[in-house]
Amino acid sequence: MKPFLLLGTRAENYAAEAEYRSFLRYGGLAEGELRRIRVEAEPLPELDLADYSGIFLGGSPFNSSDPQESKSEVQVRVERELGLLLDRVVATD
Repeated sequence: MKPFLLLGTRAENYAAEAEYRSFLRYGGLAEGELRRIRVEAEPLPELDLADYSGIFLGGSPFNSSDPQESKSEVQVRVERELGLLLDRVVATD
């Protein structure tokens, strides 16, 4: 089985780790079956969607309905990168 991808946005290490462990536990996955990228910490790398069984998006302190001018640079970057990724996911079905 190809691994799943977890895209996390929680800046607090404890919360990010707890979320990752929850995905493993309730998804019935071993660590090698779930790759995590913390997109709040660094730009989303180029991804080959064929390398993954699916993508999970973790919880977030971000709210897409916030006024654009109130969003941090990190939130704007993450929303842009996730939007581009979602376009690719939908296009490749």
